[in-house]
Amino acid sequence: MEVSTSNAETSPQRTLNLETDFGPIEVPPAPQTVATYSINGPRLMITHIVNENFKSYAGVQTLGPFHKSFTSIVGPNGSGKSNVIDSMLFVFGFRANRIRSKKISVLLHNSENHKNVESCTVAVHFQKIIDTGDSDEEYTVVPNTKFVVSRTAFRDNSSYYMIDKKKATYKEVTNLLRGSGIDLDHNRFLILQGEVEQIAMMKPKGQSENDDGMLEFLEDIIGSNRFKEPIEVLAKRVETLNEMRGEKLNRVKAVEKEKDNLEGPKNEAVQFLNMENDIVRQKNKLYHKYIFECSSNEKKATDEYNKINEGMKDVNEQIAKIEAAKKEKDKELGKIYSEYEGQVKHLEESKEKFTEYEKQDVKCREDLKQ
Repeated sequence: MEVSTSNAETSPQRTLNLETDFGPIEVPPAPQTVATYSINGPRLMITHIVNENFKSYAGVQTLGPFHKSFTSIVGPNGSGKSNVIDSMLFVFGFRANRIRSKKISVLLHNSENHKNVESCTVAVHFQKIIDTGDSDEEYTVVPNTKFVVSRTAFRDNSSYYMIDKKKATYKEVTNLLRGSGIDLDHNRFLILQGEVEQIAMMKPKGQSENDDGMLEFLEDIIGSNRFKEPIEVLAKRVETLNEMRGEKLNRVKAVEKEKDNLEGPKNEAVQFLNMENDIVRQKNKLYHKYIFECSSNEKKATDEYNKINEGMKDVNEQIAKIEAAKKEKDKELGKIYSEYEGQVKHLEESKEKFTEYEKQDVKCREDLKQ
């Protein structure tokens, strides 16, 4: 969309292109959550978790089996309940500070009986199931859907991932988890300690661009934050168009004032044009009168012409006879002229022969003299 504007009557006209000046309005598509699945279709569940020297779990410790719908872990403070969630966060690739640690090496188990542990490993076992009944125990495991994602960390703060005991990159792990229905982008599938209170204590709206309040939190969840940039672009366009509208409104008012000042000369011009029109109408009537008179004179002249033409019939017949006789004479003249041309040609030939004979006579005379 282009809008033209100028600041004065003599200033050059400038063109405002809203798309290039403020950027095009592009509304990103609505985010498609990875957690949606068919009610009767397969869904992902965690069967059990195997921890080896991870935080408070010394040696190999198996957590599970987990229930298909709801699993509760109870125990006194310090028994390692939160470490279950930390082990899942560790496999999902969260930073150490989200696992309540400053660095990865802190995740290694350290106790009197297990000192100088060099590595720790967490393996999360998944499978896809289909609910087959109302009972909590009735479900069917989808064939070939079991897989294990594990992560091993070392004391030097390095780590690597494995999928079904094969080394994999972090990108391959996240693609696998996202494809299986785990939302790693917004982390809504895990609510950690203190996050409920933190969410409840949020401000209604962020005070700055980088500050998140309840409004930004909810918009991020429902996906309405994708309209933020288009709304800002539209707001800039509206502001610019309002300025242009005010400028053009002022110009319109100035032009309206000039128009009012020209009302008197305009009325005089209209009166003059009306008088001119009256003159043209009168001339038109006069021209029609002349045309009528000319038409009458033309009719009289036509009648006289017809009368004269009637009187000329006999003369025309005589002229026709004379022309016919003339044609006959022309034919006879043509014949005579043809004969004349023949005689002339014969004469020329005779002259040539006579000349030849004279030459022969002269020669004979000379011969005779000799």
